[in-house]
Amino acid sequence: MKIINCMVGIFAIIGSIYCLFFPGISFLNVGWVITVILGIFGICSIAFYFTKKKMYKDLMIEGVHGVFGLIVGIAAAVVSILAIFVPSIQIALDVIILVIFAIWMIADGISSIAESLAIKKASTSKSWILALILGIIMIILGIYGICHLIFLGRFIGIAIGVMLMSYGIKLIASLFEKDNYCKK
Repeated sequence: MKIINCMVGIFAIIGSIYCLFFPGISFLNVGWVITVILGIFGICSIAFYFTKKKMYKDLMIEGVHGVFGLIVGIAAAVVSILAIFVPSIQIALDVIILVIFAIWMIADGISSIAESLAIKKASTSKSWILALILGIIMIILGIYGICHLIFLGRFIGIAIGVMLMSYGIKLIASLFEKDNYCKK
């Protein structure tokens, strides 16, 4: 699983660099970007849950988070396909995607904080601090994005880039973690 995490982390960082350098194009393609990201994240989280659920404590949140990501990714794909064939719903699609993205940032922040607290209780590693800080930042950005959709619309490419970068760094950092927080 660590090899898959590393590969997804590298792809996330490459995607984040693209989003940071081309935020306008990222917004135009945001339906597909979110679809791919959430689909990969959902599949990886579900696979991690089923392969490690006997070894680790408190992994139910990871499984639920993965299922939620996969469902939202499929919904984003369906809506993106509908927007191609029915151009009049493009504006509604943009607003829906902004709201979904803001809610996803909040959910990802809560999940990251829960994960950091579980790692803190079960491990001597200090990596929980990074997950906690990133979780708090994601919640703040998500709440601000819901309150100011125009801001989120203008900077969604950058927001996706930052989110992908943090996700990629977390995945690559997981390579260097010892599995000390296994259930005894």
